[in-house]
Amino acid sequence: MGGTVASAEYQLTREEAQSLAVIATGLDRRPFRRKPTAPDLLEVIRKLGSVQLDTISVISRSHETVLWSRLGPYDPALIQSLYDPGLTITEYLAHAAAIIPSESLHLFKGYMDTARQQGEWSREPQNRQVMDRVLERITVEGPSGSHHFDRPDDGRRAQQWEWYGLKPERRALDRLWVQGEIVLRRRDRGFSRVFDLPDRVIPGFWDTAIVTGDDRDRIFVRKAMSALGIGTSRWVSDYFRTGGPGFVRLARTRQLLAEMETSDEVVPVEVAGIDEPVWLDSALVERLEMLRLGRMRPALTTLLSPFDNLIWNRDRALQLWNFHYRLECYTPEPKRLYGYYSLPILHRGRVVGRLDPSFNRKTGILTVKALHLEPGVRITSSLVNAIAGALDDLVLFLGGEYGSWVVRHANPPATVPMLAAAHDRL
Repeated sequence: MGGTVASAEYQLTREEAQSLAVIATGLDRRPFRRKPTAPDLLEVIRKLGSVQLDTISVISRSHETVLWSRLGPYDPALIQSLYDPGLTITEYLAHAAAIIPSESLHLFKGYMDTARQQGEWSREPQNRQVMDRVLERITVEGPSGSHHFDRPDDGRRAQQWEWYGLKPERRALDRLWVQGEIVLRRRDRGFSRVFDLPDRVIPGFWDTAIVTGDDRDRIFVRKAMSALGIGTSRWVSDYFRTGGPGFVRLARTRQLLAEMETSDEVVPVEVAGIDEPVWLDSALVERLEMLRLGRMRPALTTLLSPFDNLIWNRDRALQLWNFHYRLECYTPEPKRLYGYYSLPILHRGRVVGRLDPSFNRKTGILTVKALHLEPGVRITSSLVNAIAGALDDLVLFLGGEYGSWVVRHANPPATVPMLAAAHDRL
């Protein structure tokens, strides 16, 4: 949708828009100096609404990195305690597969109901028999995952195209989960999922009415705007989605944002360089005024997961930060520009570069194979010291010791000796 908002109440510079987005997602500064607790992690998850999961674990798993970026070093076992016995978080297709607060799972019951009605695989009699057998086992024996079921003893190996492997129970578990007949209870070692009956995780889950489409859409859009802080209808629609389309369609998102503007929940703004309507969460208007007085500007320098909420929408990262990002782990090595699993570098509200890390869990050494600053980013001692501090923060989170990191290559090359000098001063 082209054009700008004629009734815009504020004209924002690109830097102001970046700062407000960073503030909304909790990446402007660390909230405290003490060691984070389980309630602290839960508060971040509730604020974000959804923390995307990914199987790659080069340094830490993506959801662990997302929480570290905002809170600093913490014990990852706290996440497990939120799953079980806390039962305060679970997972669903909230932004692809994602961690969500348990109290939010009811918002997806309409999608679950549709999945039950339209699931062709589930309606095949032989598949439904497997699903019923899995349900019976969970009912009688308690929480179960794919690893609790034996694979067929026929000597055959799974082929690449057999996504669910050779266990029919594995696909049955996934379908039962998507359809809401079971709920994720925890993650076991190896990151394997363990499921349970809904009432054992969220008592009375299916006893309450399904949230209607309009009410659900409004909740999703409000939560998305709160987490994004500043957004176009495209960014807001994309925030809560399955692996494909958003739960709230783009046209409906536009309507709801217009309604929220009328009720003063959001404020229409213009952002330099973005040629489409943009809205600001009204809760941030006071913060905008403070920024314009030179107060409470983003001060944090940290590294971001490739799936961090701030930049998971690649179009948003490009429009707002002029940051073109592509995860290259699936790109053949000779064609990679930045590395297997590069982490964006966030510095005081700006995305200033990216680095490709590798952590040796035996030696406790974090190696940055390559660091690239974005075009136009000036190398200063302040920036270099801040990046060095972020690397120290990361290595401590990963279980290494203070100063146990090294940078091998950088662009521009002068960054390497400057980081080495900063390392020696730490």
